[in-house]
Amino acid sequence: MLKLLNRIKYWQWPAIILPVIVFFWFLIPPSSPIFNDDYSTVVLSENGYLLHAFLNKNEQWHFPPDTCTVEDKLKTAVITFEDESFYSHIGVDFKAVFRAARDNFRHGRVTSGASTIPMQIARMRHQRPRTYFNKIREAFFAIKLTLHYSREDLLRIYLDHAPYGGNVIGYRTASLMFFDKPAYELTWAEAATLAVLPNAPGLIYPSERSSALLNRRNQLLQKLHEKGHINELTLQLALLEPVPQRFHRFQSHAPHLAFRLRRNHPQRHILPTTISEELQKKCNHLASIYRHRYSSYGIHNLAILVTDTKSGAVKSYVGSPDFFDFDHGGQVDGVMAWRSSGSILKPFLYGLSIDEGLISSESFIRDLPTYFDGFSPRNASREYSGVATARDALVQSLNIPAVRLLNAYGLYQFYSFLESAGMRTLFRTADEYGLPLILGGSEVTMWEMTKLYRGLANEGVFSDNYVIQGEKNTQSVRLMSPGSCYLVLDMLHDLKRPGSEYYWYHFNSARPFAWKTGTSYGHKDAWAIGVNPDYTIAVWVGNFNGEGNKNLSGATSAGAILFDVLQSLPFSRESVWFQKSDIDYRQQKVCKLSGFRATDACPDYVMMDLPWGMKPLKTCNYHQFKFFSDDGKHQTCSRCWTETGSNRKPVLIYPPDVAYYLRAKGQFIEPIAGHNPECPAYRADEAVKIIYPDMEAKVFLPRDFDGQIQPVVCRAGHISTSSTVYWYLDDEYLGESKGEHRMSVVFRNGWNTLKIVDESGASDSRRVFATMRE
Repeated sequence: MLKLLNRIKYWQWPAIILPVIVFFWFLIPPSSPIFNDDYSTVVLSENGYLLHAFLNKNEQWHFPPDTCTVEDKLKTAVITFEDESFYSHIGVDFKAVFRAARDNFRHGRVTSGASTIPMQIARMRHQRPRTYFNKIREAFFAIKLTLHYSREDLLRIYLDHAPYGGNVIGYRTASLMFFDKPAYELTWAEAATLAVLPNAPGLIYPSERSSALLNRRNQLLQKLHEKGHINELTLQLALLEPVPQRFHRFQSHAPHLAFRLRRNHPQRHILPTTISEELQKKCNHLASIYRHRYSSYGIHNLAILVTDTKSGAVKSYVGSPDFFDFDHGGQVDGVMAWRSSGSILKPFLYGLSIDEGLISSESFIRDLPTYFDGFSPRNASREYSGVATARDALVQSLNIPAVRLLNAYGLYQFYSFLESAGMRTLFRTADEYGLPLILGGSEVTMWEMTKLYRGLANEGVFSDNYVIQGEKNTQSVRLMSPGSCYLVLDMLHDLKRPGSEYYWYHFNSARPFAWKTGTSYGHKDAWAIGVNPDYTIAVWVGNFNGEGNKNLSGATSAGAILFDVLQSLPFSRESVWFQKSDIDYRQQKVCKLSGFRATDACPDYVMMDLPWGMKPLKTCNYHQFKFFSDDGKHQTCSRCWTETGSNRKPVLIYPPDVAYYLRAKGQFIEPIAGHNPECPAYRADEAVKIIYPDMEAKVFLPRDFDGQIQPVVCRAGHISTSSTVYWYLDDEYLGESKGEHRMSVVFRNGWNTLKIVDESGASDSRRVFATMRE
């Protein structure tokens, strides 16, 4: 071997080494990917429909390649036009090269080319000047490509990177840009158009050159007919089709979502989502309709989010009605914007309170003026009912019962629940939010609210939403019992307030739906959120600039959109309501009146299904056993019943402040005899209470036109309508009242002590700070 090598002359070495180098160069696969990854970012629906597309860094529309097979019409047209020997040559068609060289030599100029599809790929890859040397380089690279790639892959690579005029790159981009349809829906005429364009992309723009494009396309159609790819009828119909005259703008169906996903996934060019394009279009249409309807009232923004209840997959995402409404912040993403929660957190407090044993769905909650260290919640109606059942309080979204319930359940416990359920907008401490947390004192997003309501529908198991296919969050946490969740959903299903909402009741019954509305303080945010076993819908209406509007209401503004969206969703008559499992409940005696655990004093009770595992329900304290004298005029005790008799009877006792508002609503309350005043152990019961003003209240003294200070009307409640109440201000007697206890009091500037006493000695007092307005 060494002897043989020694016999080779130095000038013979290049002839030996060069073929070896070329051989090994062909064996080495070309670098992958062949082209750089400067593609447009595209956001797709659940079935591949284009929702939004972004320009690439070079300001081009260039969709990223995919693994789809090229449609037969386009494949046949491209091969017939560009490279008829595509499946037989090795990357270079030498017969075509010799023919082109002969023709060009005869005419003295370039009249035809011999580029194959692999050679076209090589030319597009490097974009070098068109010289003979570069042609040779392209030919070598084309052979290398043919050795390492299948013909189908080469065809797809060529079509994915071919120029189609203007800033359009790739056949899938061109199909949408020129024909407004995906490539698999192209006709023979459209496929022929895309086949001839890469050879002369300037023909598509400007439109005056369309006649040249038409001629080229028709020549290709004739050739396809001659080759037997299309019949005569198909040819004649294809020739009648016009060539594209303009670009079709890519429609953006979910711009807010698209920008959010591109920001969160900067390295991904294809973003397949869980969005239903049909539902997305319907929600966009509804958003546009209501935007124009509400704009005359000074309301310019709204947002809609629809998710799959079980999985959390997002099905529709409308950040605002018009992304390009620059006058009203249209580019703000209403789905992710922090807004006041209004009343939409209340259902979770009621469910947690049921688990805690504080209430059942029919339990009484006091609804009367309430003060907590300077915080005095009010109902939207500015009225008080004395007591309301938990069901009525939730359905009517009463504020005072909710605040009292939060105070009883525990602010810290509820705050902890919200954090555990996935709320990330709580940037203050529980103390900083305080009890107003339940009335809209916290910031929330639609994304988080759909997550929470899905948890309510999924038997207390809370998990995150997701919008990118394959990115479902499997982490979940159970925070409520299935039983309490079902009871809350059952209460929300009954929601039928007066006014326009009432007329949705029949629709709601035909298509079961649990829903809740909310309006934030100052009428800045209107919410409506609903859920059934299939879908969870959230709607927000308002102004992104935070401007309040008296026309904003969760019921009338957001509720109408909610039900229109619900009506747009797929519906089957076989759809069922949430299933109630017997294993999640145990029956318990509950007072028919108060809704608390019945005692022997309760005259009527019902057997109620209560969640299994809930803490013991509070006992009823409205019905009590009392001892009465034989004549029934006095209550007695062990110190006095030996002389006056002892008759044990159950009685209904309302606290005096509750009795006051119940009577104001027209309810008759049977009077109860007081304790025997002659009893040595006599103690005045808490039979009387000052209703207004409350303890430590600050009262502004009104003045008349002549500057005289006017009295303040104070109110008191008594368990008996026949009792006399005596009024005192700083131990100075003011007068007495009977029946409806009211007294006009002229307070002194500064601190005052108001006291009332009834004829039995029962009393109540208040410290009141009075000040005069300047």
